[in-house]
Amino acid sequence: MNTRRIAQLVQFISFGGFLLGLARAQSAAPLVTSIVPDGRPHKFEARDHQFFIDGQPTMLVAGEMHFGRVQPEDWETRIKQAKAMGLNTISFYLFWNQVEQKEGQFTFTGLTDVRRVLKLCQDNGMWCILRPGPYCCAEIEYGGIPYWTLKHPDVKIRVADPKFLAWCKRYIGEVYKQVADLEVSKGGPLLMVQVDNEYGITDPQAPGGPGNNDYMVALAKIFKDVGFETQLFVCNPTHANEWTDPNYRIPGVMICRNGLKDDRGFNLSAAAIGDYPVFVPEVYTAWFSGWGEDRSSTYKTNAGMPAITNWLNYLLDHQYSFNLYMFFGGTNYGFDNGCNFFEPVQTSYDYGAPIDEAGRTTEKFTALRNLLSTRLKIQPPAPPPEPSVIEIPAFKLTETEPLLATLPVRPTLTADQTVSMENLDQDYGFVDYRKQFPNGLKGTLELKQAMDYAFVMVNGKTVGESFLGLGTDSNKIAVDAAGPVTLDILVYNLGRISVVTSDRTQKFARKGLVGGAQLNGQSLTGWDMYSLPYAAGLPNFQPAAAAPTGPTFYHGTFMVDKLGGTFLDMRSWSFGAVWVNGHNLGRFWDRGSVRTLFVSQNWLKLGRNDIVVLELHGAPTSAEISGGTKILETPGVGWAVKLDAPPTFDPTAP
Repeated sequence: MNTRRIAQLVQFISFGGFLLGLARAQSAAPLVTSIVPDGRPHKFEARDHQFFIDGQPTMLVAGEMHFGRVQPEDWETRIKQAKAMGLNTISFYLFWNQVEQKEGQFTFTGLTDVRRVLKLCQDNGMWCILRPGPYCCAEIEYGGIPYWTLKHPDVKIRVADPKFLAWCKRYIGEVYKQVADLEVSKGGPLLMVQVDNEYGITDPQAPGGPGNNDYMVALAKIFKDVGFETQLFVCNPTHANEWTDPNYRIPGVMICRNGLKDDRGFNLSAAAIGDYPVFVPEVYTAWFSGWGEDRSSTYKTNAGMPAITNWLNYLLDHQYSFNLYMFFGGTNYGFDNGCNFFEPVQTSYDYGAPIDEAGRTTEKFTALRNLLSTRLKIQPPAPPPEPSVIEIPAFKLTETEPLLATLPVRPTLTADQTVSMENLDQDYGFVDYRKQFPNGLKGTLELKQAMDYAFVMVNGKTVGESFLGLGTDSNKIAVDAAGPVTLDILVYNLGRISVVTSDRTQKFARKGLVGGAQLNGQSLTGWDMYSLPYAAGLPNFQPAAAAPTGPTFYHGTFMVDKLGGTFLDMRSWSFGAVWVNGHNLGRFWDRGSVRTLFVSQNWLKLGRNDIVVLELHGAPTSAEISGGTKILETPGVGWAVKLDAPPTFDPTAP
C-alpha cells in the first residue's frame, strides 16, 4: 500500500472516531461545568472531542471583548454582564502595538493590564481565553503589530524571519511574565492561548509556497519555550489550508474553525480538528464597518437576528464550544482603527454586539440570555445596573487656531528626500512636509505614495486633496501662485492595514509622503518635515483672529452636572478628530455612516470640560456640538475606487 493510501486510511479512521464521539455527545443535553476559577489548581484538557475541567466534560460558552476598546474602569461591569448573559468564559485580544509602543519598552497598565483583567475574571467566576497575537487582525491598527517594525523594511513580518521571531519572543515572554501564575493549572482562570490569527489565509504565498508552515511551528515553540503550559490553539476561516493540507497542523496545537455554522463547515474541518473538541473562536454577532459603508447594512448582511439564534442553536445541538465575536465591541479610540486593505475602519466598534458601545444591554443580549438559559439549563445572575448615558445641551466652539500655526519651532527633520512617518519615529497622526518657493509655484504637483490622505496647501490655503478613494488621479494637483510660496503637504495616517497583514502587504503599511513629490515631472528636494502625532490634542491652544482657510482646530468648553457616557453629534462637521479633556475620542468623517463619537463617562468630569475639534475640510456648517444617548447615522458615501479588496494595481509603486 502506498504512502498516500495509508494517509487517506488514517484520515478516514480519525474522521470515523470523530463521528462516534459526536454521536455520544449528541445523546446528552449540552453541558457546562459548575467548576469555576477559585484560586486552586484545576486540570483542563482538550481531548476525545470534548473539553474537560477536573475530568468533567464541559462546553466553553465564551464572548469576546478587547483591552484596547473598553476603559479599564468598565472591565468588571462587562465581565458581570457576560456572566449574566449565560457565558462562562471571556476571550480577549491583547494588542502588541499597545503593549510595546516603543521598541523594547513594555507597558502593562491601563488598557493593557492583562493581569488585572484575568484576576477580575477569576473574582467573578469566569474562565479566560487569551489571544495575544503577535498578529490579531481585529480591525485594529496594523493588526496589532507595532508601527516601529516598519522602520526595518528588510525584516519580513509573519514569516520565519529570525529578527521578527526575536521580536515576537521578547513580546510573548513579557506577556507570560504577567500571567504565569494565572494559568488554570496554577489556580488561575486562563484556559487557552491563541497563537497568531488566521495565518492559513496568508501562508500560501510565503517563502516555500503552499505547505510552508515554518512560521507557525516556530511561533508555537516560542509560546512553549517562554513557559506557557495552557492549551495552544489557532483559528482560521473557511478558505484556509489547514482543512485540506496536513502539513499545516502542529502537534499539540488545536485547530479551530472561525464561522463554523453548519454541517458543511464541520465536514470540511473534521479531519483537521481530529481528536480535539470543536471550538468556534468567532461566532459573529454582526460585523464591523469601514468609512464609506452603512453600519446598519453590514450588520444585517452578516449576522443579524434571527440568524445568530439559528447559528447558536446548531452549535448547541452538537455541543460545539464557541466564542461570540463580539460580546462587547466598544470604540476604536484615538488613531487605533485598522484598515481593510485601503478602507479605514470607522471609530465606532459597536459591532451590533449584545452590549452596545455605551455599555448597555440590548435586545440581542436579552434574546441570547434567554436562549442560553434554556438550552444550557442554567440560571445566570441578574445583569448589573445599566450605565448612565446622558444628554449634553448644544454648545459652541468659539476659538480657532490653524493647524499650520501649531507646527513646532524646528522641523523634526530637514532632508533632500521625504521620509516616512516611521522613519521619523512617529506612530500615528500627521506629518507636514514643507518646502519654500521664493519665485512662485506653477504647474502640476504629483504626489508619490502619499499614505493615506494628503492636503496640499499653498500659503496656508488648501488647493487640493489626494486619497486613493477619491480616484487614482487625485495625486495630481494643479498649482499656480506667485512667489514667495510656502508649500505644505499634510499627510494623515488613516490606519495601517489590518486585513490581510503579511509579508506581501507590509509595503502598504508605511505612512507619510513615502515617495516624495514632483513638479512638472521633476522631483522636488529640500524638505522640512514636522511630526504631528496629536496624541493628546493641543495643550497650549492659541486662538487666532483670522478666519480659517485650511485644516483648523476649534476649541470650546461644556458643562456636565451628571456623569455618564454620551454620544457627541458631529453631523455639522466634515472630517477630523476630537479630544475631550485631552483624550482622543477618534476620527469623524461625513463619508458615513456613524456621525457620533462616544465619550466614556470616565473621561468626563463634573462641571467644566474642555473640547478640541480638528476640522480638516472647510469651516463647519455650525461650530456646535451636543451630546445624546444614541448613535446617529447618515447614509455612507462610497468611493471611486474599491478600497476593501486586494488592489489590482500597486498604489505604492513609483
